[in-house]
Amino acid sequence: MKNYFKINYIESILLIVGFIVLNFLNIVLRKLLISIHLPESMIFSISYTLPFIFLFFFISHQAQKKNLIIDLSTKFSPWYIYFVIFFMMFCMIIINEYISSLVPKEGPILGNMYKEIEEFLKEEVKNPIPFFSTTILLAPICEEVLFRGIILNGMLKNKIHPIKAILFSSFLFGLTHMNPWQLVGGMIIGSFIGFIYFITSSIIDCILLHVFNNAFAIFTMFFFIKNEDPLLSKKEVNINIGFILIIAFIIIISGSIFLLKKKKEKIQNKIQF
Repeated sequence: MKNYFKINYIESILLIVGFIVLNFLNIVLRKLLISIHLPESMIFSISYTLPFIFLFFFISHQAQKKNLIIDLSTKFSPWYIYFVIFFMMFCMIIINEYISSLVPKEGPILGNMYKEIEEFLKEEVKNPIPFFSTTILLAPICEEVLFRGIILNGMLKNKIHPIKAILFSSFLFGLTHMNPWQLVGGMIIGSFIGFIYFITSSIIDCILLHVFNNAFAIFTMFFFIKNEDPLLSKKEVNINIGFILIIAFIIIISGSIFLLKKKKEKIQNKIQF
């Protein structure tokens, strides 16, 4: 019997605390990279990736010491599964955008925080190639391996109830983004991707969905930054958001029922053979 890597609630929290500490040390790392005259375009990618590398090395080392297997399935799902989950993901993005928009962006604390995030994004967009490659490629790979491949998978292997494991790992995922808008978004999108991982057991599927989400968010942001036009004001957009949200929820619920049915059929086929 294979001895898989397992993780509980406390160990997950400690892992994320370590990850947050490593990210705070990035301030020192960025200054070091600037002092050696490394191109600004490379600093963002390097400082983002290194905490994940250190964490993955630590986890891998601990797993090897205890002779544990970290089960990262890289299999692809059937084409019709991708059709369903990407359509569902688009609906989740719509719901997430609406719910996240309800978080206040004004006030002495949240207002200043939101302005800082906006300024940071505007600065990073000036170097589009490293910013896009990190956000659309590196971030989905690193974050999915950590939060779905290691934490969620480890909790499922530890016999923690799937709903609890999905919600808890998604909370940790949102928490690491260090702001209330991405905390909410991380929990919503993270829960959906976690559900897909529970269904397909494929880290590849999670990465592809994360790439889709980040690409949609970044290119939308880039479009609005470059096109500051009053015609794009929300007041001019004559759309019944309530109707759209209802349709999105119906699609997500229908898709979830379909996917759960497929998973059940797959389990039954394994038992028969």
